[in-house]
Amino acid sequence: MKKKNTTEKQLANIEQGLTKTEQFIEDNSRTLLSIIGLIVFVFIASFGYKNLYQKPLNNKAQKQLFIAEQYFEKDSFEIALNGTNEFEGLIDIIDNYSNTLSGSLAKYYAGISYLNIGKYKEAIEILDEYKSNDQLLVSIAQIGIGDAFSELNQPTEAIEYYKQAIKTYPNSLTSPITLLKCANLYELEGDYENAIKCYESIKKDYPESETAKAMDKYINSMLYK
Repeated sequence: MKKKNTTEKQLANIEQGLTKTEQFIEDNSRTLLSIIGLIVFVFIASFGYKNLYQKPLNNKAQKQLFIAEQYFEKDSFEIALNGTNEFEGLIDIIDNYSNTLSGSLAKYYAGISYLNIGKYKEAIEILDEYKSNDQLLVSIAQIGIGDAFSELNQPTEAIEYYKQAIKTYPNSLTSPITLLKCANLYELEGDYENAIKCYESIKKDYPESETAKAMDKYINSMLYK
């Protein structure tokens, strides 16, 4: 009998809970319908943006960038930047497809192109805007900014970006070369102590790199200055 009463009590509680829920839904039906409608709208808008707008835009940007890359690889930097009647150049790709991955990557190619044709301020500006999950490319962009500052005779800024590049993506290929760039600038500034530190870092941290093989010669030459 006790078990039966307990079961009946539990059923009554459940029924009471359901009644309260039904009453809540009835009292707030308009609000709930508005919320559901908003969720559906956001989903449809997001789906439409990605599939009907962004995806076709990405595809178009990729095709344009692919052509620009061909000229970039041939060192035809002016054509890569400005394009022709047949394709949009890197500058237009950046402007027209800024929200795509290809539009972002175009900044990298444009910055390196500007660097190669001696437009150093433009190279700095656009490479500084470049963002990517590819840390190697970000590091190379930072090296490019350092090179541009170096060409503009701003060694302090150049060294700052070189160090950022090493920190962003330390590796045995670009890091020793970048440290060597730093050392050369330190030498030009008469800062032989920091130049030696760069040479020693190459020798210690990247011993198997090609650059490290000549470090003893560089370090010894510093001892006589």
